[in-house]
Amino acid sequence: MKKIGIIGFGYMGHFHMRKIEAFPDRAKLVAVLDLKPEALDEARSLGLRAYDKAGDFLKEDLDLVVISTPNNFHAKYAVAAMKAGKNVLCEKPVTMSCKELEEVVAVSNETGKLFTVHQNRRFDVDYLAVCEAVRSGEIGRITTVESRVLGERGVCFGWRADPVAGGGMLYDWGVHLIDQMLMLYKDEKVESVYARLLSVLTPAVDDYFELSMRFSGGTTARISVGTFALQKLPRWFLFGDRGTMKLDDFSGKTGGMARIRENVKGFDSVVGQKSLGPSRTMAPLEKEMLEPLPLPVIEERPLAYWDDLLTSLEEGRKESLVKKSELLRQMKVVDAAFLSSKREEVIRTDI
Repeated sequence: MKKIGIIGFGYMGHFHMRKIEAFPDRAKLVAVLDLKPEALDEARSLGLRAYDKAGDFLKEDLDLVVISTPNNFHAKYAVAAMKAGKNVLCEKPVTMSCKELEEVVAVSNETGKLFTVHQNRRFDVDYLAVCEAVRSGEIGRITTVESRVLGERGVCFGWRADPVAGGGMLYDWGVHLIDQMLMLYKDEKVESVYARLLSVLTPAVDDYFELSMRFSGGTTARISVGTFALQKLPRWFLFGDRGTMKLDDFSGKTGGMARIRENVKGFDSVVGQKSLGPSRTMAPLEKEMLEPLPLPVIEERPLAYWDDLLTSLEEGRKESLVKKSELLRQMKVVDAAFLSSKREEVIRTDI
């Protein structure tokens, strides 16, 4: 039975509590650290030991500390917890910069404690459907992958609107979507990064960004996140040299995938025809020239991340599914994105 403590008993702290409760024979939440009296009162009402001082909390006999504070406290608490002999699961973004992460990784290596980050969206069914489509080759070689998450309310909730706390959409949704792309092309280098960060309705932080990464294999990954979009665009769109794929939303079940039949030779079908829409170049294909493909069917595994984490602790592994080298790669892309937006130029990389 792994004993777990949570630092920051807010929304994500409760999220992790529910995950822990899903493994009653393997894990138990025993303690909470928070600065808000109401959070501490709630923790006590749940039978948990509650602390408002990190030093007292870290004296607890804990196998794992979960850090779910605002982003600017991640590194501080991660270092303190590992030096106190605890393994650490940190919420994303792992830190505020690659330099800060390197310092955390050094402490993990020195203490021998497991340090990982909550990149649970590696298990999202829409993302795994994209992975299956890319690896199957059914729509050919992928030239461009588009990934986007768009909201409607035009706000960055709570401390996510505070630059000191590490607010903004690049740190929020961006690190998830970047991680997905890096894992999709984990054997290739990121050769360039271009980003445009905007403050549309939230003055102090980015509430909209566009990010483009070019991989060494030739594929370009485009990511966009915004909090104010009142018309829908697909969650994913993939351009292949034989076909395309579209996923409308996170369900991974709506959209479509199709490829051109092998015997079709483009302009052969438009010779002699008078009305083809706006132009012959953009003329639609006849239905018999297209081969509809079923979308990949992916099993939902909402507990997969925590199952792997607990298995890592039980087996005494030094790393879990989300490895420190992957976190460093991700933060290098984030740093390059901030720099690109500041300079308004493409940043050449070897990531």
